[in-house]
Amino acid sequence: MHPRPRTLMMLASLVVAASPALAAQDLGAGGGEAEEKARTEARELVYTGDELFAQRKYAEALRAYQRAEQLVSVPTTAIEVAKTLAAIGRLSEARELAATIAASHPTPGEPWPFMQARRRADALRGELDGRIPRLKVTITPSPPGARLKVDGQVVKASFDGASIDPGNHWVEIEADGYVAERQRVYVPEKETTTLDVALTPVPPRSGSAMPWIIGGFVASGAGLALGLGTGAAYLSARGDLTEACRQRTASCSEDARSGANALGWASNVGFGLAIAGAAVGGIALGLESSREPASSVTWAVGPGYISVRGTL
Repeated sequence: MHPRPRTLMMLASLVVAASPALAAQDLGAGGGEAEEKARTEARELVYTGDELFAQRKYAEALRAYQRAEQLVSVPTTAIEVAKTLAAIGRLSEARELAATIAASHPTPGEPWPFMQARRRADALRGELDGRIPRLKVTITPSPPGARLKVDGQVVKASFDGASIDPGNHWVEIEADGYVAERQRVYVPEKETTTLDVALTPVPPRSGSAMPWIIGGFVASGAGLALGLGTGAAYLSARGDLTEACRQRTASCSEDARSGANALGWASNVGFGLAIAGAAVGGIALGLESSREPASSVTWAVGPGYISVRGTL
């Protein structure tokens, strides 16, 4: 017998065994044309992911593995996704996926690569349990209803701290009656990082000048309306009086002059009230603004953290 066919069969077996994910994707070849096409595409994606992972292009490798997982959804592709998540520092997500794979129930007659993938997932889960750090935030004082956020996501404060991916994170604390705090903290692997945050009460506000602001500007508006109205009446009466005196009619009298002058006086009072009201409202508005806390930002730098405290 010629040895060449046997050699080719052995090489093919080695290729399949060297790539568990690919071996798993070759299952169920009789499932139809659409399934075969999906398996073929997933196989190519895994090849691409392996090459990118070897080149440390983890983000691109992750996209290839995730696409393959969407097409076939088997333990052997899922474990590739989990290992790549761990490689790029998304340890918590990788640990959750590895735990899901390890806990999945085997199916009767499933191939050896599936069982191997579960063992790999269990080992990865154990490794990540020792690598994932924790962040413990201590708030002083500890007002009820205080809200803790890490990178914009609400986190429940606990005595043991919260599991978190290693790296830099923004920590925010909000509480009614206190100035909001925002700090940037670096969390290394395998450690519990403690962050102490001291809240500052919002300074009490003195009596409001709002009634003076409203009253002043209302008076100013009323005075302006009075000044304009009586001013227009004064100009009309003055014109009629001038014409009557030119024609020497009975309307040119001392009483008519007194009435016109009264309208002019009322107009001046109205404009004066408008000016005074605007002045009172403006001064009260300035005083109210001066009582508001000035916008400020204070920075503090310490071992492993940068803190910023601000009021707007």
